Amino acid sequence: MTVVLVPGIGCAPWQFREIVPGLAPEPVLGLDLPGHGSAPAVAPVTLEAVADRLAEQVPPGSLLVGHSTGGVAGLVAAVRHPELLSGLVLLDANLPVTPEALSRKTSRAEAVLGPMWRRTLETSMRSSWGTREPALGEEVVAGILATDPDAVRPLWHAVLALDPRPLLAALRVPTLYLRSSRDVDPAALAALNPRIEAVDLGPAGAGHWPHLTAPGAVLAALGRFRR
Repeated sequence: MTVVLVPGIGCAPWQFREIVPGLAPEPVLGLDLPGHGSAPAVAPVTLEAVADRLAEQVPPGSLLVGHSTGGVAGLVAAVRHPELLSGLVLLDANLPVTPEALSRKTSRAEAVLGPMWRRTLETSMRSSWGTREPALGEEVVAGILATDPDAVRPLWHAVLALDPRPLLAALRVPTLYLRSSRDVDPAALAALNPRIEAVDLGPAGAGHWPHLTAPGAVLAALGRFRR
């Protein structure tokens, strides 16, 4: 079974480097989101188009591990291509399911359309990094800000505007949600779909990139899920 690693918006597969050795002996495939790295862009940039592009590259029967927007795109791919994956891991993806948390998320989408959107992006990413390894956090944020805005802006808007509940309810593959910083209620998530197992990594204080700052906790949760 291939483990496919999909990073978040403005991010890159190297950010999974701390967990890759622990995924052995399965083969590992890292994918860039469209318009990121050397990956060709899609037009228009929609979650559906991004998910379909990823689905073209994923070997059938894979376990897809998606961080943040990579997880949202993985969710869309799993629903649109229900026979593609053997499992799905959503790593701190922005997928709130309670009405209050969903309202907080969608209310931010309008700011992405305004003239100060890049400052909003930078502030959001810096504030979500957490307290561990600040120099590494600066490297990650710099990479996000250097990514083509034509790839970043519409995709970020799509994620913020999305109501994920119908997609989560429609999942038909075993799914693990690893919460680290996102406002996602584990009990509400499990009630929405019993195929979804939720693990809260919040007490580890790892911020939004736990695969870089708390890889041991991520690998432990993945190990339990894969057994």
